[in-house]
Amino acid sequence: MSPTLRQLEALVLVYRLGSITKAAAELRVTQSAISLLIRQIEENFQLRLFERTTRALHPTAACREAIAAAERILAGAQGLSQRMRDLAEIKAGQISIAVSAGFASALLPRVFAVFRSQHPDVRIDLRDVAPDELLEVVMTGEAEFGLGSVENDGIPEFKIETLMQSPLSAIGIKDGRFDKQRRLTWDGIMRSNLITMRHGTRIRRQIDEALAQSGRTLNPAIEVNLITTALSLTAEGAGLSILPGHMLPKAQFPTLAAVPLSQPTIYRHVSLLSRADFGLSPAAQRFVEIAKAVLSPGRR
Repeated sequence: MSPTLRQLEALVLVYRLGSITKAAAELRVTQSAISLLIRQIEENFQLRLFERTTRALHPTAACREAIAAAERILAGAQGLSQRMRDLAEIKAGQISIAVSAGFASALLPRVFAVFRSQHPDVRIDLRDVAPDELLEVVMTGEAEFGLGSVENDGIPEFKIETLMQSPLSAIGIKDGRFDKQRRLTWDGIMRSNLITMRHGTRIRRQIDEALAQSGRTLNPAIEVNLITTALSLTAEGAGLSILPGHMLPKAQFPTLAAVPLSQPTIYRHVSLLSRADFGLSPAAQRFVEIAKAVLSPGRR
């Protein structure tokens, strides 16, 4: 049977200090407890580790040969213990996060900055993907959790928690008139040059379904695959982008403003996606807590 860490600790201390009394004081146990631990090792391996005299302990040749291995094992155990403490206290480790491209552009930088300022030694493996890929990346374990616009389709393998929502908006250039409007209607923007996501995307499908209920059809001037493309075109005066208001990264596009659209009001959500049968690591849980705080209505 292999010696326990406690037995090895007693062996190394007695060897280093040359005294059972001093070793007992170091470990804060009785002398008889130290003597028992040493005797257990000797009996287990049928080896004499110390020659005992009335005045001192003298390590045997077997003890001197074994002590280096014992010290390596203890050092490894102590290193493991420290590593585990660092992980629990979020002082080390790695988290893998999947984020939709829109979230990565508009919202992630603020969350990321707060987390990094508080936990600089935690490595982040960031995977920016299309919204439709979030489920697969989390399901396969490539990411511990996902953040983005995810529809709650009642999939039992997943937990989906809404973190924030905002209405679809008309995004245009701040000209002193457009950005002063509190709200616009869909009918009011139909004659404008509109820039939308292509057919097949979740945002476009949601728009088409909502407008179809009143017999209306959206006829955009430009269709794109990426949110940043739509915003860049709008910044150059090509038209109004139709996107969720929270998807406008104000630092990147300071000349643009988002005005909510109504009649109908169509909301888009940002959600946390995780495996229902997996708990989050301490670092991942902390990242989620920071995301909730940063994305709360009072902070946006």
